[in-house]
Amino acid sequence: MAQTAPKPAPAPPPAAALEPRASGLGHLVSEIVTGLGSVPSGAIVVASPLASDVAAPKGDELSHRVATQIAGRIAGARAHEKPATLAVARGLSGRAASLVFVQLEIVRGELRATVDLYPVVSNGWERLRNPAPGPRAHAYAAAVLDGELRSFLAPVLLEQAKLHRAKHDEGEVVGLGCGDLDADGGHEVVLVTRTKVTIGKVRAGKVVPLKSAPWTGIAPRNPVPMREPIATVLVSPRSRPGELWIGTTDRGGVVTDAALAPRRALTGLPVPGADGDACAVPVPEASALDGATIACTPPPRGEAAGAFTAPAPRADALAMLDLVGRDGRVVQITGAREPGGKLRLRRTGTTPPASAEATLENVGAQMALADLDLDGVPEIAASTETGEDQLVVASWRSTGLEPRLRFPAKEGIRAIAVCPPEERGVPILLAVVGSELWIVR
Repeated sequence: MAQTAPKPAPAPPPAAALEPRASGLGHLVSEIVTGLGSVPSGAIVVASPLASDVAAPKGDELSHRVATQIAGRIAGARAHEKPATLAVARGLSGRAASLVFVQLEIVRGELRATVDLYPVVSNGWERLRNPAPGPRAHAYAAAVLDGELRSFLAPVLLEQAKLHRAKHDEGEVVGLGCGDLDADGGHEVVLVTRTKVTIGKVRAGKVVPLKSAPWTGIAPRNPVPMREPIATVLVSPRSRPGELWIGTTDRGGVVTDAALAPRRALTGLPVPGADGDACAVPVPEASALDGATIACTPPPRGEAAGAFTAPAPRADALAMLDLVGRDGRVVQITGAREPGGKLRLRRTGTTPPASAEATLENVGAQMALADLDLDGVPEIAASTETGEDQLVVASWRSTGLEPRLRFPAKEGIRAIAVCPPEERGVPILLAVVGSELWIVR
């Protein structure tokens, strides 16, 4: 991939822009405060030492950050400056109105918080009768690791990522997705062909199908399909856990459950990274997708509302990324690959140097946006347009494009997807190359 120099972004696009989602920490704290309900003014918030399945050299800082953020959302609350066990926290509560105790752990790429609201017993007789009263309220929340949360853990060295291969028997794949569809704590992969959809697990070097269904039982065929189909997949969007969102230019967009039973139709193909908030409409005469995306849910009447305008008016690959920086700020990255091989990128945010555009040359029709090392800098993973195909990963920094990984793919790349953080707390890059599923981690 070659790059032209980054330049300031033009005026905001005319269509409605999607609001960036909250950072993982912001989401977790909001869920906790909502779950606890009313907390008496004057509470003390204490977080436990962080338990983590990956190295966390700044674990105490993360515990304090969580406690501080929670206290900031509760009227009159204060956060204790150091992590402590529940027994110590009870002693620290002193004359506070109540104790909010936060048990923190990082497991399989998630920060999980179990929170209890305890009454504080100040009367001596009450302390003798019931020295450790039970909680009056309970809350639980989890957040997938992002650039802010990962900054408290050991850094990820992307250049040390290894390529692993697994065989699949699905034939010519046109779409690929990854995520925890059945809430069992592990990721499933979804492979889409022109004739069927398959959900599977990678086991012992092979994609083992768990469920497969023909397209004829999922969605009707479009009257004007494209010669070269375009397909997109969203697995268990955060706003709709347990659902599978699939779209192809052969069939349109549809939502199914984990058993591949259709639930409802979509207005178009769900845009990867948009969490089900934006769908792209096929333009058969251009063999591409319209860059003006729309809301995925069909309205009761009239036309669907605009979602966001991509950096190109026509594209055969679209993607979005809500990028969380190490400081917790969120900017939006959108990418649109024109049929001629140019990938146009746009970065929009509220603080400089948040807004920028760039154009990459010689980009193939398979593309994904992600923060693969969770350092707050976006990566572009893509195939190549000319010459022997390659899986290329590059970081888009303010200074330009920085190549990070390159894997030759003689059999051609058919689809690219990114799994949310799981093992070792980092995302996983997937690519379908011929009869193999490539796993980069």
